[in-house]
Amino acid sequence: MFSSRKIRGVVISGVAVVAALTLTAGQSAAASGCFTVSGRYTEHAVTGPECRSPVGLCIAGTYRGDISGSLRGSATTVTPTADTPTTSVLTFTSDSTITGAVKGNRGTLVVKNAGVFTTLPDGSIVDLQTVVGGTGKLAGAQGFVRASGTFSAVSGGTSEYEGSVCVG
Repeated sequence: MFSSRKIRGVVISGVAVVAALTLTAGQSAAASGCFTVSGRYTEHAVTGPECRSPVGLCIAGTYRGDISGSLRGSATTVTPTADTPTTSVLTFTSDSTITGAVKGNRGTLVVKNAGVFTTLPDGSIVDLQTVVGGTGKLAGAQGFVRASGTFSAVSGGTSEYEGSVCVG
């Protein structure tokens, strides 16, 4: 027969094991998973020998919010459409990296961008940022971030972003 002291010891030990497993699982979930992200970033054109863009447009900037860190990018295409003479809108693609953190997970995000922008003075831009990889705690990252705002090669710009980034 079991004494109440032995039963209490078994129950306490069982609770401690469950608590330890729950804490470990919670820590693993916090270090991996999908995160809804939002914030804003500023960017400006970069020229000179450090710009290796085939179309001559490179950018640098700073992300703030759920994604935080420094941005470096290089346009791979800038293409007019059949409607560009009427709309003043051009399409673009670019490769970029964001070195910093996503919800506390530090590393570098590798991003492929595709979007449109106007050559009109307001500089409107819309950008779909496809996360295709990463380093550090962001290794294997995937996701999509949508951004809209303004950009001019002369004065730079500011955009707001929202989306989802998955890590781990």
